[in-house]
Amino acid sequence: MPSDNAKAACSLIINLATNTKPSAPDFENTLTEIEQNLNIVEDSFHLPEDAKEKKKKIKKLSSKKRKEFLKDINIEEGFLKNYMKKKTKTETKALARVDYTLYETTAYGILSNRFFEKTTVSLTKNYPEAFTPLIKALKSSGIKILSKTYISMMLFSSLLVFILITLLTAIFFKHPVLLLQILRGFLLGALGTAVFGLIFYFYPSSMASTRERAIKTDLPFAIINMAGVAGSGGKPISIFKTLLTSDEYPGLRDEIKKIVNYVNLFGYDLSTALRAVARRTPSLRFKDLLDGIVNTIESGGDLKDYLQTMANEALSTYRLERQKAVESVSTYSDIYTTVLIAAPLLFFVTLAIIQTMGGEIGGLSVSTLATVGTYLVIPLLNVGFIIFLSVVQPN
Repeated sequence: MPSDNAKAACSLIINLATNTKPSAPDFENTLTEIEQNLNIVEDSFHLPEDAKEKKKKIKKLSSKKRKEFLKDINIEEGFLKNYMKKKTKTETKALARVDYTLYETTAYGILSNRFFEKTTVSLTKNYPEAFTPLIKALKSSGIKILSKTYISMMLFSSLLVFILITLLTAIFFKHPVLLLQILRGFLLGALGTAVFGLIFYFYPSSMASTRERAIKTDLPFAIINMAGVAGSGGKPISIFKTLLTSDEYPGLRDEIKKIVNYVNLFGYDLSTALRAVARRTPSLRFKDLLDGIVNTIESGGDLKDYLQTMANEALSTYRLERQKAVESVSTYSDIYTTVLIAAPLLFFVTLAIIQTMGGEIGGLSVSTLATVGTYLVIPLLNVGFIIFLSVVQPN
């Protein structure tokens, strides 16, 4: 016969099942409570001392008794199975080790190193002032390529661009003088190579800036979450595990993933992991936060109070920046109204007046100027203004 605990559990489950459907925030808690009480009831039918025997006997609970019990508490078998399956997947995902890749090998990188590895080593050794900023930006950008391989790829790609542009120019742009034709192809090839090399050189810096903006956007809310976890009494590493499994802060995901894997995968202590990430993160604010956490842990301070203070400060800064962004939008709207609405209207009115007088501007007819302004100049100005706003405005 079921014990008193089982009877109480059945009574609670029946109340949960027959009451009004819980609201969304309480739904998961209700299901968890039902599951816990189901375990109490099953345990009450089988009370062996040995844990393994207990588990076996629970599995041997007849399907008839199980169906009768679920019927009594008004729960369908399929619903319970789906819930348990979903919960198992969630727990497995939370406990699974996060994949971590230091660097990725590509066939193009191997080929570039085969031709330019020695040249790269010589250049970085003899001209450190030129390549040190590139190496630092590459480490902060999140690009999973060794700095030596990236520089080799840059040199090899620039050589291919030079050869391609020189050949295409020499073939398709004829000149009566062969020497001038070759010289023109050489100059255009050198110009194209210089432009391509600069793009390759500054691309890691651009990626690092993009990551910095993403971290800046998510950081205030992440600190609030961290303060909440620290206040619950969990271990410091659990703060970062919670952030990683929540998937609510994509801008911080790569940085948090490094911290968790440095501890779980490489066996570093938390302070060492935080210092390693702080040295390479593109965000100065996140670096200061990690350094502060390290100092608090090592000095024996209250991590909860520190994170709560940082959360209040970050939220205040976030509000001020948003207010500043709104004021900037007001200024940009005035500029847009003046340059891209009023000025084109004045331009077309002027063209209409000139057309009635039968004049031209710079040897071009009024209709030509109107067509160029309508279909080329004004659309390009609008596109340029949109790009400008996307760059200067926060995410």
